[in-house]
Amino acid sequence: MKRQSFWMLLGLVAALLVGQTVAAQEYTLRWAHVYQPEHPFHVAAEMVAQDVAEKTDGKVKINVYPAGQLGSEKDIVEGLAMGTLDMVIAGPGELGKWHKPILVMEAAYLFRDVDHMYKVVRGEIGQELWDGLLKETGMRVLDTWYYGTRHVTSNKPVYTPEDMKGMKLRAPDMPMSIANTKAMGASPTPMALSEVYLALQQGAVDGQENPIATIAANRFYEVQSYLNMTGHVVQATPVAINDMVFQSLPKEYQDVVVASIAEHTDVVRGMIADYEEEWLAKFQEFGVKVIEPDIDAFMAACKVIPQEFGSQWGEGLYERIQQAQ
Repeated sequence: MKRQSFWMLLGLVAALLVGQTVAAQEYTLRWAHVYQPEHPFHVAAEMVAQDVAEKTDGKVKINVYPAGQLGSEKDIVEGLAMGTLDMVIAGPGELGKWHKPILVMEAAYLFRDVDHMYKVVRGEIGQELWDGLLKETGMRVLDTWYYGTRHVTSNKPVYTPEDMKGMKLRAPDMPMSIANTKAMGASPTPMALSEVYLALQQGAVDGQENPIATIAANRFYEVQSYLNMTGHVVQATPVAINDMVFQSLPKEYQDVVVASIAEHTDVVRGMIADYEEEWLAKFQEFGVKVIEPDIDAFMAACKVIPQEFGSQWGEGLYERIQQAQ
């Protein structure tokens, strides 16, 4: 009996020591994105980092690197896939280079509105896309943040696709962004977001397209005269983590990270909505003219996109998304 008690006590001590080792271990994650520090994405990412640190008693530390400090969106997604980066905020256009069905999410006029977008990305169809990305690349999508609705800025008013003929429009270097730009009538000029202000200032491009929050954060209103409310993409932007990094975290810490990002999804949506309302008024104060174009004409012009890319996305995916309720 004494021997049995001894071994039970030894086992208990060993278990406690292992528990203390796990509890004492600290994890530092590097989270990269290309958005300016004042952009709601960065503000929310810093809020998540603080929240996670508090809920793990400082055992999980997340360092957030904004404004392309660790590279372009292409660079950071490659880093995530290779394991040299832990977390990223990256658009479906870049992630879609790794798992092509995701590209559908950047097709012009795919989503009816923000509610429709969230029903898709957080529903069955979204899970299919994220599972495919995880299986093929080891990149795990934790949730999807609303980036805003994309509009065109320019130095001349745009009412129809005809008005965009001959316009050199900066587009992200991504397949669907380039296809959308062509369908809308302009000539796409791919370049990194960090290069756009100077290109607009020097006339290397005539315009660009982005959500209002990004237009404001990058001060494009200083070098563009018109905001054309094309609303051509309701932009969903995934927050992703390298799955090996995710699996290295104790389950309780995994749950904290997932829950914190999910909680801040609505925070981001609210910040984007407030930002859009605030900056629409500010743009007009700064002399930027807001144009309401013929949306039906743009939608008709962009019908060529599912015809051209549907086979890459997967049979019926575009239609399933549009019919999602």
